[in-house]
Amino acid sequence: MGSNEDIMHDFVRRELKRLYPSVDGWQIRNAPQTAAGAGFILSRRLLGRSQGVHVLVCFDRTVSATAASALKEMAASAPVPGVAASRLILMVPQGAVVSGIPGDVQVLPMQSFGYDGKVLVWLKRRAQMSEKAAVKST
Repeated sequence: MGSNEDIMHDFVRRELKRLYPSVDGWQIRNAPQTAAGAGFILSRRLLGRSQGVHVLVCFDRTVSATAASALKEMAASAPVPGVAASRLILMVPQGAVVSGIPGDVQVLPMQSFGYDGKVLVWLKRRAQMSEKAAVKST
């Protein structure tokens, strides 16, 4: 039986599939587990050139430079063949504090999860609850 974290990573994988569709040649695979969390490796070959992206998923409220270091270590330990330097992306919930992330790491806010105050919420579920509340009040 899967855990909540597995389900949350499934939603992140779906977001990545929308951003990097297989129709455009992108392949997504799980990256080796790091101390900072789970990640994904995306790659494709386009017009004879290889492209690669390393993504680390972090659900913390405050994302530190440690996560960026873990992402760089993940990229170094599992390189994309034929790619000298892959893009580095840190996926975080909307509203997470990312002020300590270096400029060479792109921060990508998740569409599925965000912080409502100090609580991590599933954004789609929150929108559904708002719609139900609006219907009940009329």
